Amino acid sequence: MRWVKTLSAVVMGCTIFLALTGCSNDKTNLEDATVPLALGLDVIDEKLRYYISAPVFSRDIKKKSREGGGIAEGLRQSRNQQDAQFPGAVAGRNYQVIIVGKKLLQYKDWFKVLDVKFRDPRNTVTDRIIAYDGPVTDVIHFQAKDQPPTSVFLRGLIDSGSRRSTTVKTTEQELHRQMHDRAITPAISEIMIENGKILLKGTTLLSQEGQYRDSLSYQETSLLQILKKEAKPGVSLTFPVEGMQEQLPFNTDLVSFSIGDISVKVKSSHDHDRFQYHIKINAFISITEKFLEYELLENSEEMASHLSKEMKKSIEKLIDKFQKHKIDPVGFGLYARAYHYPLYKAAQDNWGEELARAQFHVDVDLRIGATGAVE
Repeated sequence: MRWVKTLSAVVMGCTIFLALTGCSNDKTNLEDATVPLALGLDVIDEKLRYYISAPVFSRDIKKKSREGGGIAEGLRQSRNQQDAQFPGAVAGRNYQVIIVGKKLLQYKDWFKVLDVKFRDPRNTVTDRIIAYDGPVTDVIHFQAKDQPPTSVFLRGLIDSGSRRSTTVKTTEQELHRQMHDRAITPAISEIMIENGKILLKGTTLLSQEGQYRDSLSYQETSLLQILKKEAKPGVSLTFPVEGMQEQLPFNTDLVSFSIGDISVKVKSSHDHDRFQYHIKINAFISITEKFLEYELLENSEEMASHLSKEMKKSIEKLIDKFQKHKIDPVGFGLYARAYHYPLYKAAQDNWGEELARAQFHVDVDLRIGATGAVE
């Protein structure tokens, strides 16, 4: 029996040795790896320009990242160029963000550039898609001492902004769905660089072919998220109260509030040869700021009525913008397809035109649940 124990020990030792040897041969040190976390796409002189940014894992190098780029007909075709600019093999499967220049967004079907990202199942499709109105190289080469690498910072910026409903969080996979679903049009995040800082700007609206149509501010984005039923409690809105403006260096007629429980109901119908939408919004709100001299406790219903009217006008103005550009970022086409399929099927190839003809009826009922600790 002693020889059996000896043989077992030898076999186990050989197994561990072979395993360790295999690991040592296959391992890749971080210092020797290049893992791009940001991809930029732009158009310069009518040619596709790509940029990549990869973090540098070295204590001896102060710069947080290394950038590369070039002109190529496609991302896969540019692989050799990428390998020529970075040490080690470039593993371009873990992008955190994809930044798209507004010049590229002027072209139809620009989204086909990302075809290679979907062909290889090893690629991630959770990259945040971001629009930038300017040279994308400014974002890729942006360096700041008080923030992490730009790719990590941008992902956090988009995620936190979407939780506050000041922008949308559109991943590569979600954009793919929106581009191929004729009942909705795409919307992606938008950033800007101002005073040496990268800032969230709002939301970029695209046509069904992916072309740029318009941009939304923070508040317009919040209203969009409310209409999509994706706004979470805590959304902050600010509206003027008509007839209460005073001559001061700041707007005294503005009232800010946060939304608590909210109910959004959308009913669709088809009458007079066009789609009809009835939108009913009910919400409890908390007043967070006011400058005007107004007794909220005694006149809360009147104030709620003022704010309801202003919110109704803002939503109607936002819907008018959608109809003007013949886009549907809310997804009203989803209601038409679900409840009036034969009528929707006849109009689906020109849904933007059909939505521009639709009639909308908006009703907003806000109720003040809290006015803060002071009057």
